[in-house]
Amino acid sequence: MNSQAIMTKEAQYFMGAYNRFPVVFTRGEGVYLFSVEGERYLDLLAGISVNILGYSFSPLKEAIKQEVDRLLHTSNLYYNLPQVELAERLVHRSGFSRVFFVNSGAEANEVALKMARFYGKKKHHHRYGFISFSSSFHGRTLLTLGLTGQEKFHHYLDPFPPGISYARLNDIDSVESVLDETVCGIIVEPIQGEGGIYPCQVSFLQALRKICDERDILLVFDEVQCGMGRTGHLFAFQHFEVRPDIVTLAKGLGGGLPIGAVLVNEKIVEITERGEHGSTFGGNPVCARSACVVVDTVSKGEFLDRVKENGTFFREKLEEVHRRFPDQVKEVRGVGLMLGMEIPGKAKRVVEAMFQRKVLVNACNEDTIRFLPPLVIEKEEIEKGVEVLLEVLAH
Repeated sequence: MNSQAIMTKEAQYFMGAYNRFPVVFTRGEGVYLFSVEGERYLDLLAGISVNILGYSFSPLKEAIKQEVDRLLHTSNLYYNLPQVELAERLVHRSGFSRVFFVNSGAEANEVALKMARFYGKKKHHHRYGFISFSSSFHGRTLLTLGLTGQEKFHHYLDPFPPGISYARLNDIDSVESVLDETVCGIIVEPIQGEGGIYPCQVSFLQALRKICDERDILLVFDEVQCGMGRTGHLFAFQHFEVRPDIVTLAKGLGGGLPIGAVLVNEKIVEITERGEHGSTFGGNPVCARSACVVVDTVSKGEFLDRVKENGTFFREKLEEVHRRFPDQVKEVRGVGLMLGMEIPGKAKRVVEAMFQRKVLVNACNEDTIRFLPPLVIEKEEIEKGVEVLLEVLAH
């Protein structure tokens, strides 16, 4: 069956929720994807920060195959070894007290917000509100969409749950202006992804930490997209040297399989009671085994050093593009291998043109191209992608 036949069948049976590119991928190798027809595409998006070890990474494949042969699922009514081993890895490498597993980033953020509300109610009785930030994105459940500071995601969904306020990123005065006695949690992406690749300033995160300490408010870092080595540190909070109370992970954690995690400090452990959280699939043995391989691989110093080196190289190449096309490119932003290029009003057209030349990138919006390559990418592959970008901008 060729791509067109598959796309025709999809239109007949699948709900039309996605704006897809006209290609069907059936195989991957390294940082390349291959279509049904055998055409090769350079992937600078990694399934939106998911396939961080690229495709066909042998240790990952072998671990998954072995676990599939042992046990697919048991539910959380019982213990399973890969889940415990993953929990041990994440707690030891993060310095947090405990972890809870779910299936996605949205679920991880839902659990984090739920924990913050539990804390606010149990410790302070009347606290239930949240502060989020403009241009943020936290998921597609009703509460996480409510905390997503982008109006385009809110159409037809109001009213959202009560107690949601928005401040401006890197503007601590705007946080103070919406802070009141009902706030139980502040959630922030250390580097905004869907909003356009906007990193937080260290001083801003430090100021958030200070406010939360003074008022006993929980600080939540949404690292669903920017965590798991993408900054050149295993966790983004390590790059910024500011420790939150809760960290949420997903996307790259499973290396391609669905799993999310919520890391919490001792404050949360002390107020959590059995039965308050649950997940049928969270920490599934196959997904957890896959995540163990990811954590073991990505946490190695030489691996993270290479991410930093290649992230610097990639950014330098994008800055060269900026210098060559100052009338089209406004700015290059980001950290490590999480980079954005602002091309006002042209981002989607550039993404389409690069797709036609078999390079995969993504437009966060009409203005910003997002680069989230597999963390195993090499300089030669970065150069190839940038050459295509130059070709597109020159036409």
